[in-house]
Amino acid sequence: MNQIKCIFFDLGWTLLEPCSGDWNLNQKFYELFSREKISRLDYNVWQHAYNTAYLPFIENPKMTSEQEQIERYTRFYLTLFDQAKLDGTFQHAVKLAVDMVENLATMSLIPGSLETLKTLKDEGYRIGIISDTWPYIGKRIHAFKLDEYVDQYTYSYELGVLKPNVFMFQDALEKSGFKPEECIFIDDQIKNLEAAGSLGIHPVQIVYHEGAETGEYPMIQKPSDILNLLKQYQ
Repeated sequence: MNQIKCIFFDLGWTLLEPCSGDWNLNQKFYELFSREKISRLDYNVWQHAYNTAYLPFIENPKMTSEQEQIERYTRFYLTLFDQAKLDGTFQHAVKLAVDMVENLATMSLIPGSLETLKTLKDEGYRIGIISDTWPYIGKRIHAFKLDEYVDQYTYSYELGVLKPNVFMFQDALEKSGFKPEECIFIDDQIKNLEAAGSLGIHPVQIVYHEGAETGEYPMIQKPSDILNLLKQYQ
């Protein structure tokens, strides 16, 4: 008998990927500031600028609307301009923030994602999302037709905490109605897998993008690989 009843997926680098290669720097950003120009910046200065700009999202993940997300990303870009000494204006920051939220083409499905979810759904699994994300995700979930197969969602911006906070996983388990040992969680980050595992959920690491730190957990390269891995839990 198959002991797994429910499969929780992360979104970023698990089912979705940013078209620009960065979740916070969209294509419009690189039209203003070329990748070559950014690469010429002092690495430590750039990393400090980026981390400083993003810190408010980590300190306060709670968010209530797309408008709030636009306002917060406007501040993100303004801080980035200032800290990295980029010649961006307030108007640039607003345009980048609006594009980040309203342009559905800033991210795309990882190949095989939708087909994998359909197969899992047809085989009777409950499917959930556990993701650190922002209010703009709802329109993308619908546009990419993920909502045709996903049964439940746990979003950081709604709960006000980020993974690896165990509240994210407890929320998902409560919504699922299943025991931890009946669930799998797929994510690219080891710290999140450790948190899920601490509750008894089976962790599976996906290493779709380059540079991912790997650990001791069962590993897949792409979403569709989970179909074969599930045989180990039967």
